[in-house]
Amino acid sequence: MDFSKLKGEIFFNNSFINSRKANIHVLNHSLHFASSVFEGIGVYNGKPLFLKEHLIRLKRSSEIMKLSLSYSIKNLEKICRKLVSKNKIRNGYIRPIVFRSSHSMSPETKLCKSQIAIAAWKWGKLFKKRALSLEISKYPKLNKTVYPVDAKSSGGYQTSVIARSNLEGTKFDDCLMLDLKSYIAETSACNIFWIKKNVLYTPTENAILNGVTRRCILKICKLNKIKYKTGNFKLKDIYSADYAFMTGTAAEIQPIKSIRNVKYKINSELVNFLKIKYESIKEISPNLIEDLN
Repeated sequence: MDFSKLKGEIFFNNSFINSRKANIHVLNHSLHFASSVFEGIGVYNGKPLFLKEHLIRLKRSSEIMKLSLSYSIKNLEKICRKLVSKNKIRNGYIRPIVFRSSHSMSPETKLCKSQIAIAAWKWGKLFKKRALSLEISKYPKLNKTVYPVDAKSSGGYQTSVIARSNLEGTKFDDCLMLDLKSYIAETSACNIFWIKKNVLYTPTENAILNGVTRRCILKICKLNKIKYKTGNFKLKDIYSADYAFMTGTAAEIQPIKSIRNVKYKINSELVNFLKIKYESIKEISPNLIEDLN
């Protein structure tokens, strides 16, 4: 899909305009210095899922990256809902992005202005396969000691893009990334979980983006008294698991069938339960994870 030819409207420079006119200059600061922040928000039956949750993170990411987001969360919610309506999105995706103007071609940003654009389009799940095969990325995921991993920023995905590009022509669908201490972090764009003896495991937040879907899964576990553990884990820990899966707004709950030569079972009673619960949550489209009970 060529997103530059996206139909419909985009909210850009304080107004709704034809998507093909929503352009920036090639000397845009964020294009050169990877200083933008963004979100991905799922839309189901015309309703954005966890909309407020995502926009709160967008606001927080902007603060971390020293971007000025002048819109309130309430106004951003209204814009997103209006955009979904204008573009007649029943099931799709919303992409807000905050970025800098073209008033600098160095790391200096004093003269740069912060801008926001919000797009929405019809879209299905990120992966079409029932289960995925993962390779181990040779590039590590940076942790909090060297990079603000709490911000969902364009710069945070540089190694992910390279790692995914290295998979072209191979049998692998995605890659598992380790942090600087060789602890399991996440995949190129999703959080990762695994199950061993009916206990759910997932890495701590030291080198990962604490995904909204990840937090939703942990809330489902808490509400249903499902035992889970977060911590620093090595490859041997996930290699000995019975099942593995990844989560993300676009991926939802995506089973993993193998990591390198280690194979996993696919039909997990626990994963199926989480999927059913997640589907029921999509139907009511809550604004915040804390609204779940």
